[in-house]
Amino acid sequence: MSKELSISVCVPVFNEENTLREAVEELIATISPNIRKLEVIIINDGSTDSTMQIAEQIAREHSQVRIIHHKEKLGVGTCYRDALVVAQGDYFSWFPADHENSAEEFIYCLPYLRQNTIVTCHHYGQDPRSVSRRFISQSYTLILNKIFHLNLKYYNGLTVFPTSVLSSISLFAEGFLFASETTIKAIRRGCNVIELSIPLRGRTCGKSTALTLPSFLQMAKDVFSILRKEL
Repeated sequence: MSKELSISVCVPVFNEENTLREAVEELIATISPNIRKLEVIIINDGSTDSTMQIAEQIAREHSQVRIIHHKEKLGVGTCYRDALVVAQGDYFSWFPADHENSAEEFIYCLPYLRQNTIVTCHHYGQDPRSVSRRFISQSYTLILNKIFHLNLKYYNGLTVFPTSVLSSISLFAEGFLFASETTIKAIRRGCNVIELSIPLRGRTCGKSTALTLPSFLQMAKDVFSILRKEL
């Protein structure tokens, strides 16, 4: 069945000149042989290094790749929504340009993809990040489960959605809460959820921006915005 699938993958990127090519080329090499069609949508979110030039070169070399350029940084959630608007695949997901995740995660998801199902990956028990980072991640999950009356193991993993489902949902998050928002709202729409346990690859260079003060402030803003609009 997977040979009949088409998948669009958003790759939001801000100043990841050292890892973007490796991440995208692994996506193409890993996923393309296993599905009918792969579309990779690189969203350059106002990068100030050579990321844009690298993205353009990748697009020239690979027909599966298209690029959207933000003149200024608008946030990973905005990148996700912009990619969704133009996505042509039957299924939609995202992949971090920092290459913290392995493209193999998508291969594990393929057998479970259905039009009424979302498939998400978690790294519980297989997470190489620091104790403090794991604690923050687990606390975040507990808080969201409490607020939204759910029992998920993780919210920020790679999650594959039917594109038609996401396109029918109003999404608001501008920051990293986008991953949680999409999952929660798809569940509210009646989608089944399959959670897969897969080891996290881990970053090979650089630092995550997810735990910076601006990211926390944006996340808090997004939570209140979503609650106000009544999920």
